[in-house]
Amino acid sequence: MKIIKGGVTAPKGFLAGSTSCGIKKSGKTDLALLFSTAPCVAIGTFTTNKVKSGSVVLCMQRIAKGFSQGVIVNSGNANCCVGKKEIKDAMEITEEVSARLDIKKNLMLMASTGIIGRSLPVEKIKSCLSSLVNDLSISNGTKFAKAIMTTDTMHKEIAVKINIKGREVRIAGAVKGAGMICPNMATMLAFFTTDATIERKALNQAFKESIYDSFNKITVDGDMSTNDSAVILANGYAGNSVIKNNTKDYAIFLNAIKFVTKELSRKIILDGEGATRFIEIIVKGAKTENIAGCVATHIANSSLVKTMIAGGDPNWGRIAASAGSSGANINPVCMDIYFGSILVMKNGAGVNVSRDLLLGIFKKKEIKITVDLKSGKYSDRVWTCDFTEEYVKINAEYET
Repeated sequence: MKIIKGGVTAPKGFLAGSTSCGIKKSGKTDLALLFSTAPCVAIGTFTTNKVKSGSVVLCMQRIAKGFSQGVIVNSGNANCCVGKKEIKDAMEITEEVSARLDIKKNLMLMASTGIIGRSLPVEKIKSCLSSLVNDLSISNGTKFAKAIMTTDTMHKEIAVKINIKGREVRIAGAVKGAGMICPNMATMLAFFTTDATIERKALNQAFKESIYDSFNKITVDGDMSTNDSAVILANGYAGNSVIKNNTKDYAIFLNAIKFVTKELSRKIILDGEGATRFIEIIVKGAKTENIAGCVATHIANSSLVKTMIAGGDPNWGRIAASAGSSGANINPVCMDIYFGSILVMKNGAGVNVSRDLLLGIFKKKEIKITVDLKSGKYSDRVWTCDFTEEYVKINAEYET
């Protein structure tokens, strides 16, 4: 496997474009289009929030049929909580762009991100569709990644190539997300492309497994968005023999898509709103995988833990308290806690450690915290970041 340039347009047959339609007051690009020149096998995962954007609802309905050819994305407006017109507006926009691309309307998906409770400016968007379609190019993968950003400070993309029985297969992705990151499905908005020829069942299994092990293992603030969507499109242009479940080719493909999703989920945490530290929470020695995940996620979402790390204060007691309040069935007298490789609590009691040594660990940009429950063989990990004053500022002024 090798990392290559090009973003979502690195795989054969994919084009991307972007334009500004005036949703963002800054005038930055806020409308993006990802398009395959042939229909694709398509898989998607979406927010489990009961409050869903009309764009999400329409996308879920269409992708359930198993095929797609593209997705139009607007940033700056969530198309959510404005009534029944949400789905109607999304249908109108996707039908208009489908007509311009000369494809069946049910093959076009839509995703939205931004402020909740404001009607989508349909006429503004429709007036810019010609320039959007005209901008489609193999060289616009990065432009696509930039156009879908909201509070992100950097665009996030990656592409790799692998070998399947002598054929070069490419897999790529672009994501946006910096806040409202605590999904139970995917991430904020995530789009993946591949020119692999792969059975839908195999693609579904590989994608769901990679999402579970990446975007479902990150949290910035414990808040789930109404618009979370992750979609993968496979158009078969690589010409490889069909990838099927439980084969060597499948294992190669799975390893690559896992690498891509993990790298992008890591980029989200590194770009967390106001974040200054990347934090890895590892829980091991649990009776079940659910217990390990529950404890790790609870610690990662703890405001006290996150502010402690922002301040560089190695207060391991906050880790112990968070593990104990997670609701998981644990035995505190068996629990050990490590900051980096340094044991700070053993069998539920503090260890005498040099504070200067611990302060040095907390000055690093990346911090690893390990909790050993010593009660079983299961483990899990969650990536998160610290809470700073900048996070409060961004979200206190988000709508304005």
